[in-house]
Amino acid sequence: MSSANITTGDDTGRDLGRIILRNTIALTIGGWITRLLNFVFIIYAVRMLGDEGLGKYATIVAFVGLFGVFFELGLSQFVERNIAQGRKNASDLFWNLFALRMILAIVGVVAITLLAAAIGYEQQLVLGILLFTLTFVFAAFATPLTTLLTANERFDLSTAIGLVTQIVNIAAGLFFLLTGSGFMALVYTGFVAMPVQIGLTYWTVRRFNFGPPPFRIDFGSWRGFIVAALPFGLTSLALVFNFNVDTVIIGWFHPDSDVGLYNAAYRLVFNAVGIMGGFMVAITPSLAREHMTDPERVRRWVRASTHWLVLFTLPAAAGLSLLAPRVIRLLYGAQFDAAWPALAIIAWDIPLLMLLAFFGNVTAAVGLEKPAAKIYLVASAVNLALNLALIPLFGILAAAAVTIVTDVITGVLFLALLRDQLELRRTSGAYLRMVLATGAMALIVWVANPLPLAVVIGMGTLAFIVFALALGLVDRSLTDALLRRVRRRSLEAFP
Repeated sequence: MSSANITTGDDTGRDLGRIILRNTIALTIGGWITRLLNFVFIIYAVRMLGDEGLGKYATIVAFVGLFGVFFELGLSQFVERNIAQGRKNASDLFWNLFALRMILAIVGVVAITLLAAAIGYEQQLVLGILLFTLTFVFAAFATPLTTLLTANERFDLSTAIGLVTQIVNIAAGLFFLLTGSGFMALVYTGFVAMPVQIGLTYWTVRRFNFGPPPFRIDFGSWRGFIVAALPFGLTSLALVFNFNVDTVIIGWFHPDSDVGLYNAAYRLVFNAVGIMGGFMVAITPSLAREHMTDPERVRRWVRASTHWLVLFTLPAAAGLSLLAPRVIRLLYGAQFDAAWPALAIIAWDIPLLMLLAFFGNVTAAVGLEKPAAKIYLVASAVNLALNLALIPLFGILAAAAVTIVTDVITGVLFLALLRDQLELRRTSGAYLRMVLATGAMALIVWVANPLPLAVVIGMGTLAFIVFALALGLVDRSLTDALLRRVRRRSLEAFP
């Protein structure tokens, strides 16, 4: 199966703004509810498990994540993009994706578990890794079905399913924690939640006539399928590697408690990034479809989106970095106090993670996945070398600093790749004013730090809004027009 065989759909009259808005609203609202529930559950779980228990669970997740991408190969991303570009492609891609994912899942369960045992992990960790990899088999069913929804730009449906699945996951986790399963409680939850996800997704796909298509497997197409998906797989490999290799290396050279401290800090960053995750997920298939007919419109969306992402995330990073000791103590208690220096550093990954996720999605949408994969592989090599050199000596602070350095390098390379879309020469003045507004806000937060935390956060937020308006970062007339447009589109998207 080659990319030449992929067809395009007829989508004349599509309203890109309306589609992205509908999906972003659905993903954002659903994502906020899901992440709020998950955030409260994780805080409770962390307090119950302590730094050592959290460290063991984080080691399982990181180890499986480090090698699990080898057993996915970017197939799902490739299928999602090509069904988005032409929905008739589902009949050629769906069952081939399912068959390949199932074969890779079975191989992954065996290979990753044997590797964990060969490395010398303790028996309980090896058991946890075995159970965690078994969820690959569930994913072989769930991922192709979910792809039919996302490729058809029905993120409202996939988000609703995700919310129900998360509620089941939390309920199962609470049950296993309260029955004394320790950190393994968080491993067991997948065996309860994922079958529910599969059942709901299958029912939804059938209910809205998105498939599944008639059973059809073309073994002769598999080689071309894998080759075409490989750039997506390399990108996933690099991303997952960067997210997990530091945790694995910390576990090799330092106690489980250090792994727990580092992951307690990093989880807060991921939760902050998740606030805008709906936009990230919603925009990819929409831009992929739009790029087929109007590339210039895609470039305008990229420039505007980058502006707003930086505007929202830069002050969040500064505030979290300055307030790290108080945030850690409030959420996790005194036993995690040693995590705040790592959080103060890694908080600056919030804007970097958001921009890199967005740039990665844009490259996938406009057909630049091959150079993007090269960028991620370079970043992974730098990340591995620095982590191996510095973590044995400096522990979790080195891991946090290396994360920032790696993402800065990756960001610079992406700016070069997307220079035509971003037009930085024309927009650089606005980014400099954002830095100035963030610095002024940070000064106010630092001075107000002795006040109650809620008051400090409120003062910082208000200060940044004032500075952003004063420096012309938000055009008032544009804001008024945008609000009117959002209200109108919301009524149209959700009548």
